[in-house]
Amino acid sequence: MSEQIELSSLAAEFTEALARQQRLAERREAIVTRLHDEVERLRQGEMETALDLVRHSLIRLHDQILRQAEHVDGPLGVDELRALLTALADEAADTVARTGVERYVPRRGEAFDRALQRPVGRVAAESPEAERTVARVVTAGFVQGERVVRKADVVVCRWEPDATPNASSPATTAVTTSTPASPSSPEGTGDTTAYQDN
Repeated sequence: MSEQIELSSLAAEFTEALARQQRLAERREAIVTRLHDEVERLRQGEMETALDLVRHSLIRLHDQILRQAEHVDGPLGVDELRALLTALADEAADTVARTGVERYVPRRGEAFDRALQRPVGRVAAESPEAERTVARVVTAGFVQGERVVRKADVVVCRWEPDATPNASSPATTAVTTSTPASPSSPEGTGDTTAYQDN
């Protein structure tokens, strides 16, 4: 009889222990679910904050374009049109910069860097020292810290001893992939004609 009582007591204790474990498991699951929901809310909030930054920047760009349009009261000359488009391109670059992405414009004559630049053409170098240097920037690149968002498209100098250096000769190979915008050097001393054909 005592053995049956002892077995019944052990069974009751075991059942209670299982019930406690079940309650603990349910509590842990509830905590994990709540934490997951909080993380999702925080992530959504961060995404909305980032999107708001882009939205406000684009709205400012929109307003800038309209303000420029209001001042056009007749046919524009080449210089005026270039200045207008340059101002809009600079505003667009500023908009991108507000998201942490900076415009990168190689200097003419600097060494070609495949990590940051994409060759879209070549010209004959004036000397052996100019081999594999940047002859002309076609489109600017964009970087975010160490991350390259878009490489700069450049025309590269190649030394050919028997060739006569002439960037505008028929031997010049250059492919323009997009309409360029006037750049500003990262150090503020870049060549403002870097995008123009030589």
